[in-house]
Amino acid sequence: MEREDRYLEREMQNSLRDFIFILFDRSNIVIFVFLTLVILTALIAILLPPIYRTSASFSLNIPQSLDPLQREAFYDYKNRMARYLMDQKELILSHRVLSRAVQEVYPGISADRLPKVIEKMKERMEVTPPGGETFEGSNVFYVSYQDSDPKKALEFTKAVSEAYLGAYTELSKSKTDYSYDFFKQQVESLYRDMLVKEKKLRDYETNHALTLVEILNLESGKTNIEVGANALLNQSLRKYHEMQEELAGIKSAIDSIDKELESRSIPVIPTEMDSPGRTITAYRNKVAQLQIQLNEMRPQFTKDYDPLRRVEKELNLNLNSLKEEMERLSRAQKITASTIEARMLELEKVIQRLEEQVRETAQQKSEYLHLKQEYSIAKDLYAQVRGQMEQARMASALNQEKQYLTLVDGPQLPVKPSKPNRLLIILLGFLAGIILGVACALTMDYLDHTIKKPADIEQYLKLRYLGSLPKIG
Repeated sequence: MEREDRYLEREMQNSLRDFIFILFDRSNIVIFVFLTLVILTALIAILLPPIYRTSASFSLNIPQSLDPLQREAFYDYKNRMARYLMDQKELILSHRVLSRAVQEVYPGISADRLPKVIEKMKERMEVTPPGGETFEGSNVFYVSYQDSDPKKALEFTKAVSEAYLGAYTELSKSKTDYSYDFFKQQVESLYRDMLVKEKKLRDYETNHALTLVEILNLESGKTNIEVGANALLNQSLRKYHEMQEELAGIKSAIDSIDKELESRSIPVIPTEMDSPGRTITAYRNKVAQLQIQLNEMRPQFTKDYDPLRRVEKELNLNLNSLKEEMERLSRAQKITASTIEARMLELEKVIQRLEEQVRETAQQKSEYLHLKQEYSIAKDLYAQVRGQMEQARMASALNQEKQYLTLVDGPQLPVKPSKPNRLLIILLGFLAGIILGVACALTMDYLDHTIKKPADIEQYLKLRYLGSLPKIG
């Protein structure tokens, strides 16, 4: 292990010794390449024309709560700012802005030359955020222009800044003015629509005043069933049902009387007609007494017995009187039934009329509520759009006062060129000369197969070196 370490150490020393030997042996190549590159880079650094750079900084505040048409429902301020600033970059580099700037710098420029100058300007212009930041993290950005002439750089930057401010104001104003004009037209249209619906509602109230009194004067906690035509209808229906029940009872009594009159036995008085003090009740009681008396006498006496015959005669007289009274009551009940039927017919007409009135009232109420709802919706929509119109007007006013885009620092005449960095170029040439010189020396030595030292003889011939002859001549 120690032998291997000593061997490796010896090999490393030999390699380093060989490297140093090569550098000294090929020093002329190293020096030549080094001086050549240094001189060339120095000449390049001296001969490169100076480029001057000037910038104008802008601050942009995003309008996010005034113009209703430009308002976004979801606010992601970071991404929205980046998108908005990228839009501004596109606007600055647009033909609209650059053509104005070129025409200001070169008045009367021809239409054929204008596109070429604009393309050249785009190559020399930059729109960037502050150093070390991105469009997502800052609302400030720089518009820069570079040129070999510092005055031209300043002139172009000023022209682009002014053209950009003008174009931004025009576009923003056109958006806000469009919003204001749009909402103004909507407000006028909605106002006319609201007036039409209000007139319909008022005309309906005038033409149906009596019905509306019933609709509008409903008591608290009640429904339309408890007052007005519905109340009369319910009363009439209740009365009609009562009359139906009464008529049914009377007809039942008439049928019972008729059946009793047709039978040969002693007629039975209906329960509803049997009450103390009535004639028919007196006859019924008298007939019952005589019948009892007769039943008691018949087993005891013969048919010719005078008292028995007088009782039979009196029974027949009272029985005939009872039947006559029942016939009279039957006729009276029939008259009463006819009267009730006539009253029911009249009541049916009243009920039919009230039902029509209730249906008409319900229809009128539905129509009235529909008109009220339409007017209320039109009124609310008019108020909402009018508020949006005021917001658009405020957005337009703020845009005219330049509340959103501000020129923070205008361009200044550059004193020192921004590039080239001559010292850096020379330093890079110095380093490149050293590296390339060493590389050339190593390459030349690698390609040179001549014997340069006694050790090469032992390496190539595998023989021990004993001595050498000096150069002769």
